[in-house]
Amino acid sequence: MSTPGPTSTARSAPRVEVVRHTLPNGLELFLLERRKLPLLSITLLLPQGVNAEGPGQAGLSHLAASLLPQGTRHRDAVRLAEDVDALGASLGVHSDYDYTSVGLSCLARDAAEAIAILAEVVSEPALEDAEILRKRSDVLALLERRKDDPSDRVRTRFSELLFGNHPYHHPRLGYPESVNALTNDALRDFCRRHYHPRGALLSVVGDFEPAAMLELLRGGFGSWPGGAAPVQPVPPTFREPSVLVETIQKDDVAQATLRVGGPGFRRDHPDYAAANLLNYVLGGSGFGSRLMKNLREEKGLTYGAYSSFHTKKLAGAFLAGLQTSLDTMNAAMAELLSEIRRMRDHGITQEELDWAKRYFTGSLPLSFQTNDQLANHVLEQALYDLEPEFWLREMERMKAATLEEVNAVATRYLHPEAFTVVVLGDFRGREFRMP
Repeated sequence: MSTPGPTSTARSAPRVEVVRHTLPNGLELFLLERRKLPLLSITLLLPQGVNAEGPGQAGLSHLAASLLPQGTRHRDAVRLAEDVDALGASLGVHSDYDYTSVGLSCLARDAAEAIAILAEVVSEPALEDAEILRKRSDVLALLERRKDDPSDRVRTRFSELLFGNHPYHHPRLGYPESVNALTNDALRDFCRRHYHPRGALLSVVGDFEPAAMLELLRGGFGSWPGGAAPVQPVPPTFREPSVLVETIQKDDVAQATLRVGGPGFRRDHPDYAAANLLNYVLGGSGFGSRLMKNLREEKGLTYGAYSSFHTKKLAGAFLAGLQTSLDTMNAAMAELLSEIRRMRDHGITQEELDWAKRYFTGSLPLSFQTNDQLANHVLEQALYDLEPEFWLREMERMKAATLEEVNAVATRYLHPEAFTVVVLGDFRGREFRMP
């Protein structure tokens, strides 16, 4: 099968013309015209999230971000919600490990009011005691429900063991004890120190004229006081390579939940494209993957098995896992690790590589259909220091990737002899054994 060249990639995904501008207060603007529909997507990305939390502050960034839609100094929570609804707009907030995002989607004709609301939300949050109490209660209730979720408990413990004492190690929502310990002053101080334009990124995608939009953004965000330059977080330090196994006892569960993995790579690593191809074959393609064919179809050990490379700004991880009957957990673990070793030792075939390439080539255009998707691509490029139009470059690398290059990724990251292993189940009368 012949591999298409870069020109076919250019036809399958758009080249975008982004107007960039930096306001005097440090806010970086990314303007992308898209005149198909009279809509706008306005997204602000702050380069602080979980990565800015100190010791004992797990959940601080999530709780702080959740308070932004709960009112400003000029509009209480009800008034803010009514004003957003009156525009037919939607206000979304999300705190992640490397960033906090705040966005508004609206009609193009309402750009001025939408920008005014967004600027007010991030620069003048009310952070009232009553709203802090309410949102804290919401988070604690959610954390209480998650205690009974085996997958959530395994996912959390796996990250704790893999990332050590780095902020990446704990869940975004924090722990009940850490959220309870967060004071109102600590929340206000977090917002004061981190919610400012220095190092922040703002994208506008949709139906607008660039010069006019730039003036609206200057008017809305130009007076937002700049803060200190963001402190660059330190990457995590991984433990010395060796197998680390931990079991979690949970009474009366009918299944065992397993997760294995180890260090991977950060988002801007050159292995990103080849690793996506490799993982699609191993466990990232659902029923077509090797893990599903072996453990579900051939052995009947699970309803679903998966693998993935998770990437963040400072580090990443390879992981794989499944759920299985308590009686078959040892057999399932043996088969899971056997497939990973087979991938490392023998790699994938040319036929499998061509199949993975066709998938990514066909799916790329689907990620450019909405203004929000385009905004995400533009901001991802800036946040993770990726090359311009990285989606085209990465697709070109996928198309040009050789079997040797893809299989070399397997030898670099698939090391069962050094995996972190977490298994949750009811071990009364049973013993979990590593193969």
